[in-house]
Amino acid sequence: MKEDTIIRENPGKKKIISFLTGRGVITTLSSDKLGKSYIIDRESVLIGRDPSCDICIDDPLISKVHSRFTVEEDKIFRIEDLGSTNGTFLNKKKLSKPSQLHYSDRIVLGGTIFRFFIEEALDKTM
Repeated sequence: MKEDTIIRENPGKKKIISFLTGRGVITTLSSDKLGKSYIIDRESVLIGRDPSCDICIDDPLISKVHSRFTVEEDKIFRIEDLGSTNGTFLNKKKLSKPSQLHYSDRIVLGGTIFRFFIEEALDKTM
């Protein structure tokens, strides 16, 4: 599914255009795990410390089952806290209900910081 144009490179020259393709990505911004990325490509993805979670994060401040990412049919991504001890924060606000994610949102679980992105692909037809 092609949506809004995201990247334009080389102004005045041939343009390389990138389009959102639909899979969610969270990238770790915390120094000890910097750059580690996880794909959100199913209807429901659990994140927590427990090895049974889809995304297992080794952080003592993250609950065993901390949060859930969900993806709706129209590629709307949501995050919800699952009663975690230390809460889930979206752009510095503690979540009290499922909330929609937007490109570049900041997510904090325990002592780990993530950035949310949507996978992009280059349109090479330009």
